[in-house]
Amino acid sequence: MLLVGCGEEREEGPVPSPDSESAEAPPTLDTRNTDSGGATGEGNSRVAGKGAGGELPKAGVSVRSAGPEKQEVPAVPEIKDDQPDFVPGAGVAKPFSPQKVIHPVIAKLSPPEFVDEIVTIPMAISSTSALASRHVQQGLAFIQAAWDFEAYRHFCAALQLDPDCLMAYWGIGLALAAPNNEFSKERQIAVMRMIELVDATREVNGEQLPIASKMEQDYALALAELFRLRGKSNEAFRSLSERYPNNLQARCLAIYLERDGFDDFGPRPKQAAAMREMELLVGENPDNVGVLGFWAMLHGEAPEATTTLREQILPVARKIARNAPDFPPYQHLLGHFEWRCGNHMLAENALAQASQLYESHMQKHGLGVHECEGWVRSQLYLATAMHSRGKFEEALAIAEGLADIEVNPERLASRGASLLIWEAKTLAARLYLARGRKGDFGEAIGSLPGKEDAFLAQVKERTLSVFYLECLMQYLECRKALEEGEVEIAHKKRVALSAILERLDGLKPQAFKSASISEYLRALGGVKVYVAEARGLVALARASTDAQKQIARSWFKSAVEKQQRPTLLMPPVVVSPMEVRLGEFYQETQQYDKAVESYQAAIRRRPNDLASLQGYRDSLMEIGREEDALEVEKIISAVQR
Repeated sequence: MLLVGCGEEREEGPVPSPDSESAEAPPTLDTRNTDSGGATGEGNSRVAGKGAGGELPKAGVSVRSAGPEKQEVPAVPEIKDDQPDFVPGAGVAKPFSPQKVIHPVIAKLSPPEFVDEIVTIPMAISSTSALASRHVQQGLAFIQAAWDFEAYRHFCAALQLDPDCLMAYWGIGLALAAPNNEFSKERQIAVMRMIELVDATREVNGEQLPIASKMEQDYALALAELFRLRGKSNEAFRSLSERYPNNLQARCLAIYLERDGFDDFGPRPKQAAAMREMELLVGENPDNVGVLGFWAMLHGEAPEATTTLREQILPVARKIARNAPDFPPYQHLLGHFEWRCGNHMLAENALAQASQLYESHMQKHGLGVHECEGWVRSQLYLATAMHSRGKFEEALAIAEGLADIEVNPERLASRGASLLIWEAKTLAARLYLARGRKGDFGEAIGSLPGKEDAFLAQVKERTLSVFYLECLMQYLECRKALEEGEVEIAHKKRVALSAILERLDGLKPQAFKSASISEYLRALGGVKVYVAEARGLVALARASTDAQKQIARSWFKSAVEKQQRPTLLMPPVVVSPMEVRLGEFYQETQQYDKAVESYQAAIRRRPNDLASLQGYRDSLMEIGREEDALEVEKIISAVQR
């Protein structure tokens, strides 16, 4: 699970609002947050409610869960309160087939490889097999690095060697904690088996001895408690860390699970406390990759690239990447922080390296995009980093390549499929939007799946992404109409967009039962920004007085405020900062001092964003600050190199 505060979404309780940071329940290492955020149609012939793939599902009608199984799987195992300490009773471990927790996707793969350089938080693992213990240690390290699929592979490998290894079941429970994923059934069975093994015994040299150590038993009970409370309390892991103060993993988990994210003013109280505690832990373990990873992840969603991010966290991310240069998640982590700090070329290099490493791993192990979401994620981020430094054509080529990848309709619940459907298939359109040249809105419309798209026709009843696509389409058609001077048509498209957004927002209960909750929340947040911007643009096009223009300004300010914080080590849904839109308004109305302030705000949000720098330079020239403008021009040249 992504070691980000959710991640993609969490402020986070098990059911956060769309603007919250966390959408995963419980708030374990896999958290899904969001930073901001089609279907092609025949021009203005489209009507609201008709979307990609045909008729949109009716609001209030449940959307079937995706995946081979048609049943809906609860987010966490059902553990009744009347079960004493969640332990069914002591005794000899009952026979159990580990195949019950090994999904067919995993079963057909060869044994996973070891990456010793990332195993830095040791823990004694009780097992009859030394190799099984090693697999569990490796799986725990993969969880810490947010590579859950590979973690799951290692835990399964451990169970094939020792079917009664409690910590292997514990690891499966944590690695697959995200609700409604394609491995939910296996996670449920694994957690229940873990509970059965808490006080179970096995015969060793004629004696009945506990299968697990006391500390491992306490680990199991802490995870069971976290699931039972659906992430609402971290007391179990806090108690675990206090009971075993020398167990580094327990301390890291207790601190990390305590976080509650950021708001517009910085870290919330629990987030700040977690950051202080983890900083002390880093001081005790300055070269431990695992501890450094937790520390970096705690800052992954900071609202702005503060001095702390540049001077304290970026060096740590670089250190992590140096210590594991061939490990793709850590190259992606480095790319994220380089981009957040405005080092777009360095970000591009790191993300390209991550993509290449993921691709090599996929080829070596016979994996596809459904099994390796990290590759999709790194490609999405790479395209964004390229766009940030003016490499639009290169970014567009990546976006178009991602959009062409086929998604297996039977594996919609996989993380890779969710990213492709919601993020990859819309990336080209969002890049065109960010550039905004004449004709780009038409190109963006053409890049989205149309209502005749064969894949969407198969899955439209099983994914809410059709509503997102329709929102993007209406927004693009509004922008295209404005470009062509058709203000009233633009107004109608804007009204239709608002209506579809209302429907999309109303589908939150269905979204929380789906495997794409993170993507849904990111998309929803992005559409809210687009709606506010569209209202401002239409108001500006209709305005004939200064007072009417101020209405447009208010909507642009609303769009700025609706932008979301960075989440999930993902690029923003809305590629261009809305402060740029506000700056353009001030330039158009010849309020250049305010334009300068808006572009400065854009640069604080996205350091060295090319469009922000160019607007800043031009506004400085307008108010006679030529020397400052020349300095900005030097930065622009460096960014574009």
